[in-house]
Amino acid sequence: MAWTIFTYGAPVQFAFILTSIMAMVVVASVVRKRRAPATTVAWILVMVLLPPIGIPLYLFFGDRKIRNLQKNKPELRLTATTNEFDLPVAPIGDGLLGNLGIPPATTGNGFRLHMNGEDAFADLIAEIDGAKRRIHIQTYEMKNDAVGKAILERLTARAKEGLEVRLLLDALGAFRMSRIALWRFRRAGGRYDWFLRVWPFLPARSNLRNHRKIYLFDDERLIAGGRNLTTDYLGPVPRPARWADLSFLLSGPAVANYAEIFAADWNYAAKDAISPAPEAPAVKAGDAVVQVVPAGPDVGRDALYEVTLTTLFDARKRLWIVTPYFVPDPNLAEALRLAAVRGVDVRIIVPDNSGQRITDLARGPYLRDLAEAGAKVLLHKGMVHAKVVLIDDRLAMIGSANFDQRSMFLNFEVNSLIYSPAEIAGVGAFVETLLKQSSPNGAGVTFSRDTIEGVARLISPVL
Repeated sequence: MAWTIFTYGAPVQFAFILTSIMAMVVVASVVRKRRAPATTVAWILVMVLLPPIGIPLYLFFGDRKIRNLQKNKPELRLTATTNEFDLPVAPIGDGLLGNLGIPPATTGNGFRLHMNGEDAFADLIAEIDGAKRRIHIQTYEMKNDAVGKAILERLTARAKEGLEVRLLLDALGAFRMSRIALWRFRRAGGRYDWFLRVWPFLPARSNLRNHRKIYLFDDERLIAGGRNLTTDYLGPVPRPARWADLSFLLSGPAVANYAEIFAADWNYAAKDAISPAPEAPAVKAGDAVVQVVPAGPDVGRDALYEVTLTTLFDARKRLWIVTPYFVPDPNLAEALRLAAVRGVDVRIIVPDNSGQRITDLARGPYLRDLAEAGAKVLLHKGMVHAKVVLIDDRLAMIGSANFDQRSMFLNFEVNSLIYSPAEIAGVGAFVETLLKQSSPNGAGVTFSRDTIEGVARLISPVL
């Protein structure tokens, strides 16, 4: 009856002991990391209750700040842009962000919203064709569909003309892009590379995706926001199934910060050092007041999260949020609930079906809690991919970051904070069009659905 490998049941016992040891080691790693308590508890529960599932999940997706990445990719520090124009408004997030190392807001910016994918596509093609020196494109998703092909063909043509054309793709999001088309692009003189290649022996990297969208032309003009480069987001003609999204064309001082972000990401991924162009003489391109706020493992503090949380508490009249994925951390959820309780007009617009089943389950309890507090929860009939936070008439946040813990704490993201009234009104008009296409979430929930959603909410910090 000796307890040896040859004893009946010994393989099972050995596997149990090995799994238990691995669970203890991994739990110790979880406890040592700087995380929100809810996230720590969620990971521990998953690994203790379901170690064969929880341990691999953590090894693949649990690392928030990869040491090797931090070593090889310097902390992103944006440069304060010389601003020779007086700010017409007082930015409500400027003081906090300044203490977190984010450059102050600038004015003198030209700013035009793309309310639909046709306008976005037209501006993108016009900027590609009109660039004189260099084109830098960074995106999460690019497919070998009609739009992806058309854009890459234009980039290839400009590379043949001798322009410096660089394309930075997320290795996971753009996995389906044609390698043959990319080879032709490189042969024409273009440069492309992959951000954080997904390797089996470096599994944690697969959890940290570059979700930034930066389409930069001559370091002077920029298209950014939430749109990826596929037919789901933009194209030359309307499509009934196209996702509702928001992007913008920016010119002026704020573009320099986006150029710095692209250069930092490119230098890390391609090991081919580039630098943004020297700051150009101040030329007033418009009256928009813009502040650029990145987020991700290369940002020392969670500036985007902290300014979002602070401004939610500061909302007085209106707090409108548009997001495809609504999985806030407890602090953001409580800030929204308290805003609704104190009489702020809180409205949350999410798609009826985001295509992410677990995320849609996890959002249910959060949305019901907010509805009970007096917030209006609205389901959009089609897919909404726009990311918007509107605070009164004082602030509009738009960019690549969803209102979920993944965007706030894991992905590489970048948002613009807009403080000028005319531009805020434009973002508000976009949200109002979505409101007309949405209906209240008045459906009840069954006991089984409530239970499943409760489990999904419990593990939402690890999604």
